[in-house]
Amino acid sequence: MTVGSAADRPLFLLPGDPLRARRTDPHFAPEAAAAQAAGAATAVLDHEALLAGDDERAVARVPRDAGPVWYRGWMLPAERYATLAAALSARGCRLLTPPGAYRTAHELPGWYATFQTLTPASAWQPCSPGRPPGEAELAQLAEPFGGHPLVVKDWVKSRKHEWAEATFVPDAADTARLSAVVERFVTLQEDSLTGGVVLRAFESFDAAGEARVWWVDGEPVLVGAHPDTPRLCPVPDLARVADAVRELGCRFVTTDVVRRSDGAWRVVEVGDGQVSGLPEGADAGPLFEALVAVGAGFPLTLAAGRLALRALLPTAAAQVADGEPAGYDWVDGTPPRSTSAGAEIAVREAIAAGLKRPGWSGYVLTDAGTGTALGSIGFHGPPDAEGRVEIGYDLSPSARGAGWATDAVRLLTGWAAERPEVATICAVTEPENAPSQRVLARAGFRFAGERDGLRAYELRTGAAVAAGGCGEGTT
Repeated sequence: MTVGSAADRPLFLLPGDPLRARRTDPHFAPEAAAAQAAGAATAVLDHEALLAGDDERAVARVPRDAGPVWYRGWMLPAERYATLAAALSARGCRLLTPPGAYRTAHELPGWYATFQTLTPASAWQPCSPGRPPGEAELAQLAEPFGGHPLVVKDWVKSRKHEWAEATFVPDAADTARLSAVVERFVTLQEDSLTGGVVLRAFESFDAAGEARVWWVDGEPVLVGAHPDTPRLCPVPDLARVADAVRELGCRFVTTDVVRRSDGAWRVVEVGDGQVSGLPEGADAGPLFEALVAVGAGFPLTLAAGRLALRALLPTAAAQVADGEPAGYDWVDGTPPRSTSAGAEIAVREAIAAGLKRPGWSGYVLTDAGTGTALGSIGFHGPPDAEGRVEIGYDLSPSARGAGWATDAVRLLTGWAAERPEVATICAVTEPENAPSQRVLARAGFRFAGERDGLRAYELRTGAAVAAGGCGEGTT
């Protein structure tokens, strides 16, 4: 079933129900609902037709000229993903994860070098289904591991549920045992064997379970349980993992993170986010909100120097509207009152409009070094027909007087000025609010006159200059 395409939002492509082709596969129905709740369009893919090589039939229910597309569905071999990308391109659609990036995140040889210091040591040997490497090849492959234990997998999957017979090798130097485990693994994988055989150093982990972290444009937008252990959800230290994810450069990925018995956090798997599973019952709302925003061309983070502006997406905005921290460490303990009031207005307007519009909303103003939330800044809505867009900002009392507001206004207006639909950026202040007026002056705004008892300021961009000024509001 295709639901509501929109020019300013990406399309989500999900597998169709094999028994009722026009409907989303029941396994992905909750995700289709989450995508639609985030304001996105959805369409169905004939997964079986794609695997069978009938690309035209596979995408027959995808709207033509739908623009940017996220795939969320069953795992695809990299070659089949590439043919999906080509079939969609022929219909005027563009996968936001191109085939090369999909392979990089999906297959261990693509991501291993970037994560090498964070993940168990690994070596691999290409092979075809039903044709495992010989003993001599395996002995050479295992030589760097000495007599330490190993885990066997392919470039994507292991068979950990057949641990003793097809996964674990107690001694890497025991070539006969290694060969038997590899042969059994390749046999059980059958035609689903991907790439070849991987040997990974065995590491002992604690019993707290794995966390699956979902990254969109380098930001961790959802941290939850691994689907195999849905009742276990440790809270990992992601500082070093974040650096590696950003270096990898793929837009939508997952990392499975677990704590080793010595306390170190380790990445046991990286995956393409389009084909990584969510645990049953997980709240996918924040994930789809992030995917909708970036798919529509809006940043999750704007950063410069000491400052980072982090997009306040609808779920978090509703929490901030209620005075809750929404996952942020606020400098004064809770969001400032004006920030909560602005978030409440944004949420109310989104509900009234019947959708959650990506972008042109709020950002949490944070210290880039510590992550401390200092206030908020954002737009009062999208640009009007003449290219005018209005901004507002607010700081917690403890953050005032240190130049944070000026830095934030410069950063946000610098981004907005590059948008072709923006000609004039507006702001208004109370007549007695001299500090806010100085912020605007330092950021390049010019006084534009008194309007409805407020002082109006404008910043013209390189786009075509629009006539008129700003509406009411406060900063």
